[in-house]
Amino acid sequence: MHVKKFFFVIIFILILFSFFIVYFFNFNSQKLSPKVLDLDNISLYNKDIVYIKDKEWSLSIPKINLYDIPIKDSVEDDVLESYIGHFPTSSYYDGNVCLAAHNFGFSNNHFKNLYLLNYDDEIKYNYYGNVKIYKVKNKIVINDNEFNVLNNTTNNKITLITCISGSPSKRLCIEAYCKE
Repeated sequence: MHVKKFFFVIIFILILFSFFIVYFFNFNSQKLSPKVLDLDNISLYNKDIVYIKDKEWSLSIPKINLYDIPIKDSVEDDVLESYIGHFPTSSYYDGNVCLAAHNFGFSNNHFKNLYLLNYDDEIKYNYYGNVKIYKVKNKIVINDNEFNVLNNTTNNKITLITCISGSPSKRLCIEAYCKE
């Protein structure tokens, strides 16, 4: 009788040990299989946050420490939550490129310091490897229903729009023209 108990105890211990070994190696193999990260496609933003460039469509404004922030086509809230939004009716490269982003109250407030821009500050726009450098010429406050700033132009300019804290019907609008 004691031999049967001893045999069952040994079998039980071996089964537990084998489950432990299988679990341990499967668990660790998942931890040890790193995801491949394309280091050529990474930009640093505010030294702590890493953004992966979205197909090289990005905006940089050195004066306010914005570097290679990805742009996505749309100004809907779900897009602005992570990206700078592009007004789909505006130009993509030549003419008036119109962009928008949050400046407060969201997880990504890319335009929070847009108000600090002044005359001749530089804005770098990268559209799939085609880069234009703009210089700020106008900083104006517009109503939220003033869409004339989005009209296309024959000269190359970029228009940046964001909300104004405490004034829900107003927008800050930065107009910058190409250095060419």
